[in-house]
Amino acid sequence: MSTITTAVTGPAYPPAAPRSWAALGPLTARSLTSCLRIPSLLLSPLLTSAFFMIIYEGQLSSVTAAAAPGGRYIEVVLPLCLLTTAFTGGATAGQLLVNDIGSGYHARLWLTPVGRWALITAPVLAGVVVLTAQAAALTGLGLLLGLNPVSGPPAVLALIGATVLLGTGFLLLAAAVGLHTGNSAAVGSVTLVFFPLSFFTATFVPRDQLDGWMAHAADINPLTPPLEAMRSLLTASWNEQNLLPGALVALVLLAAGAAAAHLTLTRRTRTGV
Repeated sequence: MSTITTAVTGPAYPPAAPRSWAALGPLTARSLTSCLRIPSLLLSPLLTSAFFMIIYEGQLSSVTAAAAPGGRYIEVVLPLCLLTTAFTGGATAGQLLVNDIGSGYHARLWLTPVGRWALITAPVLAGVVVLTAQAAALTGLGLLLGLNPVSGPPAVLALIGATVLLGTGFLLLAAAVGLHTGNSAAVGSVTLVFFPLSFFTATFVPRDQLDGWMAHAADINPLTPPLEAMRSLLTASWNEQNLLPGALVALVLLAAGAAAAHLTLTRRTRTGV
């Protein structure tokens, strides 16, 4: 009597990690395509910030001598517009997830062997690409309006990078909210939380021009350090800049967004779509 033994030589499919990395590119490309099909995700933050930047620079440039001695008012207002673009454009990832959840596409992806992290990373990466383009376009408009950074072109690149770093934290927070609720209005609330804060800081003048209760409000406002750091990139030489407080706020926001996305993803994995 013979015994037939079936040897298991390996898994029927490649390991999950390589599949996830291989799928990340196409998933991100699809998210970018979705952005192109929803013009509001691309244009609304950009056009709104560009509109206010032109209005602020045109109507408030007369205060340049007091607000930005030796410089131009665009150096004060451009970082503010980039900051608001970071958190309004940060809703992109959440809106993409909400659309995929509503259409049932996300549920189908959930049944594939691709790692769950890739399903939330793809819209975030697409949001980073969109935010980079928006920040570059706004900075280009600033150059047309007379922006002339003390530290030259490297400062311009650093300003765009700072906007993207800050915006990535908002993208992760919005993605977490979108994945948790599947609701577009809830994703928009991420912007509503931070937008009022931009008016309780050194909005139209440098921090040292404030006094009274507004100065105290700016002191405790978490948006003040990144805003001041972004302005410093334009108005001070490299050895005179103090970017650490702003960088720390951006990193804390990034860590909070990553933690929120991880917790939401873990919960959804346990409970199902």
